[in-house]
Order: sequence, then C-alpha cells, then structure tokens
Amino acid sequence: MTEELEDWDAWKRYPQHRLLFNKLELSLRLGYNAGPTPMPVSKSGEYIVRPIYNLSGMGAGAKIMTLEAGKVYDFPPSYFWCERFVGDHLSVNYEWQGSRLIPTHTSIGETDFENLSRFRRWTKIEHQNLELPNWISSLRFVQNINIEFIGGKIIEIHLRHGVDFPEGATEIIPVWKTTTQKEIDQLVDKGYLYEEDYMDAEKNVSDPRLGFLYK
Repeated sequence: MTEELEDWDAWKRYPQHRLLFNKLELSLRLGYNAGPTPMPVSKSGEYIVRPIYNLSGMGAGAKIMTLEAGKVYDFPPSYFWCERFVGDHLSVNYEWQGSRLIPTHTSIGETDFENLSRFRRWTKIEHQNLELPNWISSLRFVQNINIEFIGGKIIEIHLRHGVDFPEGATEIIPVWKTTTQKEIDQLVDKGYLYEEDYMDAEKNVSDPRLGFLYK
C-alpha cells in the first residue's frame, strides 16, 4: 500500500529537494515565462497568479488573470505569475523501477476555471507519453512522486502520490460543502459510492471538500 503523505511530511522527509516546493523557481527551471509580484510582466496575456509556496494544496489563492505589460498590480506578497498553459490537466503518479520513473496511475481532471480550488471530476485514463526533464533523475531516492501537467507542461511536482482513488475506482467526483443533496442523490442513483475525505487547505478555501463520490 502506498504511504499517504501530506506536503509538509515530504518537506520534512526530503530537505534536499525543498526547491521543488518553490513554484516560482520550478517554473523558471522549466524555462517558463514567470516572475515574482509586483514585478510587471513583459508581455500582455493570460497568466496564472498564485502563492510561491503552498503546502496546504487545493490551489488555494490561485487565479487566472489577464495582465498588461508594464503594469504593477497590488497582489499579495509572496505571489508570482507564470504564463498560462491550456490543454488537458493530468495528474500522474510515478514510482521508480530501477533507474526508470514509471507511471502507475494517470487521471485527467475537469477544472472549474472560475475557482481553481475546485475540480468537477477526475477520471482514470491510459498513461500518456509525457516528457520529463533530465534532472528528474535527481529524485531517484523519492519512491513516490506525483507530477501535474497542463497541455503537456509540468506545473507542479509533489514528493508524494496524489489524487487518491478508492481501490478499483475509475472516476471520482468531489463533494463540496455547496454541493446540493439533489446532486448527490442523482449520482448515488447512478451507482456512485461516497467516501468522506475532508479538506479545506487549512481554511484557505471558502468551499471545503467534504469527500468524493466514486465508481
């Protein structure tokens, strides 16, 4: 059974890899157009603006915004901007087999772009041919790794597995505090089961996740 870790557990366990928790440094290392606020962007367009560090998860504080070149915005301290990527949002769990990093579980998420802390559902899919940087080999002694991609671009690397599906499940639908009982009943009637799994990013999201419906 895979050991369940939170990001702060991984922070303590792998001090040599703490740079990966810095989302700005990770973006720059991957060659993306990114920078700390309040530094203005050099090119107008759509960006994702979010905290440089977020060990609470759930995309707390993240927003998609259109930013104007040269304009200074009053974002909170310790935020950064990064060019926005479009395409499928994939979450891939990996494990090392010898010197090879092998995908063990791949799922695609349906995002609520009005609220990046919310996903509509995650669905298990076949493994994709996703490019990884050569320096990923430096994580050889981190057995369980989760990498999130948008449009084939890495957006986060976690030193743990993520998007935990109940055994045998191929689809999970988050149940939020604002999810109506009618919505839940309709899915239960279709054969979905419920598993409690509360998360509120340490009270940093306004609509906590109560659990999952799955099948």
